[in-house]
Amino acid sequence: MKASDLFVKALENEGVEYIFGIPGEENLDLLDSIRNSSIKFILTRHEQAAAFMAATYGRLTGRAGVCLSTLGPGATNLVTAIAYAQLGAMPIVVITGQKPIKAGLQGKFQILDIVAMMRPLVKDTDQIVYGRQIPALVRGAFRIAEEERPGAVHLELPEDIAREEVENERVFPRQTIHRLFATDRAIANATKVIESAERPLLLVGAGANRKHIRQPLSDFVNKTGILFFNTQMGKGVLSGAIDNFIGTAAFSSKDYVHEAIKKADLIINVGHD
Repeated sequence: MKASDLFVKALENEGVEYIFGIPGEENLDLLDSIRNSSIKFILTRHEQAAAFMAATYGRLTGRAGVCLSTLGPGATNLVTAIAYAQLGAMPIVVITGQKPIKAGLQGKFQILDIVAMMRPLVKDTDQIVYGRQIPALVRGAFRIAEEERPGAVHLELPEDIAREEVENERVFPRQTIHRLFATDRAIANATKVIESAERPLLLVGAGANRKHIRQPLSDFVNKTGILFFNTQMGKGVLSGAIDNFIGTAAFSSKDYVHEAIKKADLIINVGHD
């Protein structure tokens, strides 16, 4: 099996439905493998848009979105959206191409150290140097991107590695990410405090921006009628169109949001980040 086919097989194993990106010479083998798979490639006009789309997919689904670019300027165009995903805790796996690493004939044309460039921006970054590494590195990329705190992971697939033939076609099964749950005693204590409060407020932070949190939090607001506000990175978790929403906390003072905060006898902080 060609290494690029194994790479796509590993992506399918992760449940990838879409890849957002732009074709280039250095990712043509991977694109050809995608063409013969169940994954839909979404062509964008700019790499930055591709990464923003992948980040938004990750935010809304809780599963890592995937974007693809070629080397050099294609990869550098991704940076702003990658930083956005990392800061906003949105799971995303970024795939970039690269010139052949074992036998190159074009000198330094468009060649940048993309792995080093990505390092300050992502949770993890790796260059694939052998085709046999693909199953482990792809599984690891999705695990790291999706586990708390979610964020961006980068994989570089050089052109010659994508063309390699690999003997072992086995991929690693997805594993359930185990999350921590509050004890019954902690929940009982929290309930007691909330019920005794006269002027409670709910603060929604960036950490509440998770698929499994949004609906229970919305149900809590609707059932209790509690007023809520959010941080700037907590926007969008709950709708700002409902009457319970009083605004966004920022570096201001003496407005009605901050006056409400002053008068509150309890602030429930969900998603402190």
